[in-house]
Amino acid sequence: MFDVLRVARQLERAVSEEPARFHAMEADAWVTGLPGPGDVQVGTGREPLWRNLGYWRDVERVDESNCERVGALFGAAQARLAHLLATTAGLTRTDHVLDCGFRYGDQDILWAEAYGCERIVGLEVTPHHVRVGRERMRMLGLDGRVRLELGSATRMPLGTGAFDVVFALESAIHFDTREDFLREAFRVLRPGGRLVAADLCQTRDRETGLGLRRRLRHRYWRGRYAFPEANVWTTERYRSELRRVGFEQARLTSIASDVFPAVNTALAALQGLRAAAHPLEPRALDRVRAEVQRARRMEFEQLQWLTRFNCDEYLVVSALRP
Repeated sequence: MFDVLRVARQLERAVSEEPARFHAMEADAWVTGLPGPGDVQVGTGREPLWRNLGYWRDVERVDESNCERVGALFGAAQARLAHLLATTAGLTRTDHVLDCGFRYGDQDILWAEAYGCERIVGLEVTPHHVRVGRERMRMLGLDGRVRLELGSATRMPLGTGAFDVVFALESAIHFDTREDFLREAFRVLRPGGRLVAADLCQTRDRETGLGLRRRLRHRYWRGRYAFPEANVWTTERYRSELRRVGFEQARLTSIASDVFPAVNTALAALQGLRAAAHPLEPRALDRVRAEVQRARRMEFEQLQWLTRFNCDEYLVVSALRP
C-alpha cells in the first residue's frame, strides 16, 4: 500500500532548509532591485532593507498606474507593520525589547528612533544579517542602545525575566519550533511583559482531506522556505499554545485583508522592475504594468502563501506574561 505520509516526510527531509542557510543563500530584501543577500550594501545605514509583507491599510496600493513607485509604497507598508507591532505592545521609552529574527534591523532602527526604547537586543541565526545590522547601527549612532547578536530564538542565550517586550515580526513561522520560541519568550519576559508577533497560520484545519499531490506540494514548499511542519497551526491552535505556555490575555487579530491582496501586486512590480532594462524604457515599463495588472486579477486561492504553504491567515498576536 502506498504510504502518503511516509513519502511526504521523505520529501520534506530532502528539501528542508535550515533557517540560517535559507536566509543567507535564498532570501533577499523586498525592496527596489530585489538585492540578494550577497548584493546588500550599506551606504548611509538608512537604505531600506525590509523583508516583510507590509500592512497596507491607509497605504496607497501598487497598481499599473504607480508601479514604478513600488519601492516607496512597499517600504511605507513595511514600516507601518513595524509601527503596528509597536503600538500593539504599547512600546515606551523605558522598555527593554527583544527582537527575534531582526533580518537587517530596519524595525529596530524604527523602534529605537520613533519610540526611544531604552534598550533593544536582537537575535538572528544568520551571520550576514548580524554583520549588516551592526554596521547600520554603528553608522546611525544606535549601537549604544541596539545590540544585535547571533543566536537562536528557540534557545536564547539570555537571562530569565530580562525584557519588557518580545517581538517576532514575520519570523516565528521559521523558528524550529514556534512552540519552543513561545516557551523561551515566556522565560525571558518580566512579569507583566508583552509578547507581540506578526505571523502566518490557517483560519481552520486546511490539511485534513487533501489529496496526495497537494500534500506533497505544500510539504515541498514549506521545506524549501524553512517553514517546519510543526509550525502549521490554526488560529485556535495558536491560542491554545499561548495558554499552555502560561501567557494570558491572548489576542489574535486578523489583518489578512490588509496584507495578502496588496503585497501580491507589489511583489509582481518588484520582480518586473528587476527584470526590466535600465534605465527603464517605456516598453519595459509597459511589460511591468501588464504583470501588475495580471497579479491584481489573481484570486486569493492563487497566491503563493496559500498554494505553496497552505496558509490563509495573517495575525497580529499579543499576549501577557502574568
